[in-house]
Amino acid sequence: MKEIYIFVYGTLKAGYQNHHFLTDAEFVSDAITFDKYQMYPSITQQFPFLIKSEKYQQIKGEVFKTNSKELLKNLDYLEGYPDLYLKEFIKVSLEDGNVVDALVYFKNEENNLDAVDYSNPMNEWM
Repeated sequence: MKEIYIFVYGTLKAGYQNHHFLTDAEFVSDAITFDKYQMYPSITQQFPFLIKSEKYQQIKGEVFKTNSKELLKNLDYLEGYPDLYLKEFIKVSLEDGNVVDALVYFKNEENNLDAVDYSNPMNEWM
């Protein structure tokens, strides 16, 4: 498998509870989405959702790279793919100015709509 970039914006970031899923991935850079989206917390405030259809602001996160099929399989499980999240490649800008295509998980906007706290838009998970 060739190496791919992964853009993470929530609990997979360094220092958060699900970062251990990325222990076999290499940190590349802090990053920001090239295009605008919107991010909201879950109603439990425990993790965020990235909403593809809302184009309001660039989202801050981190980029990792991996060639591990097992790691990607584990991320799909964690993210509830394809029911809770869908995945695709988007352009993200790295700190050095380079733009890369990175895998990202977007909220599946057809399911579990009551899981999103739409009252609290954000561009960075803290």
